[in-house]
Amino acid sequence: MNLMKSAGRQRGVVLVIALIMLLAVTLMVVTASNLVQTNLKIVQNMESHELARFAALAAIEEAISSDRFTDEPGDVFLAKCNLTPNLKCYNFNGDPDEDFDDIVVEVFEPSCVSVTPTPNDELDVYGSEQEASCFLPPAVYSMCAYSVWDFRATATDPLTGARVSVRQGVSILTALNKIDTECPV
Repeated sequence: MNLMKSAGRQRGVVLVIALIMLLAVTLMVVTASNLVQTNLKIVQNMESHELARFAALAAIEEAISSDRFTDEPGDVFLAKCNLTPNLKCYNFNGDPDEDFDDIVVEVFEPSCVSVTPTPNDELDVYGSEQEASCFLPPAVYSMCAYSVWDFRATATDPLTGARVSVRQGVSILTALNKIDTECPV
């Protein structure tokens, strides 16, 4: 009879230990799942941030690639977003929905930081057509100057809320009459 009671108690202890082990394994699985989800969110946030940064840099590069910013700093893009000056929209995922842009970049009006007149003796008159057009024979200084421009852009992803601001400078050789109004010598 004692043997039967002892076996019954052992079964109860085994059941309790099995339930505790099941609870411990369940907690480990839930914790691991939460860690994986958190890591995925971190990676997605980093990806959204980098894509917004790429869009901001691409918009600045497009603005720098043309010389519109020296003529019209308030309207640097030929193809605008929503007909808004200095606004560029990008659709990175290739979906056909043209009403919703993945990232919207606002390029602020570029500002001229400095102008340095270029002496005639620093020009490569024979090697560069642009520099040859700046040459002014009897004078010390040419008709061109190196101007330094400051570009700032803010890219926003309306879906994820990622927002990135980028700043970049550029120095270009420009005719003095093109920059005289925006960047006085």
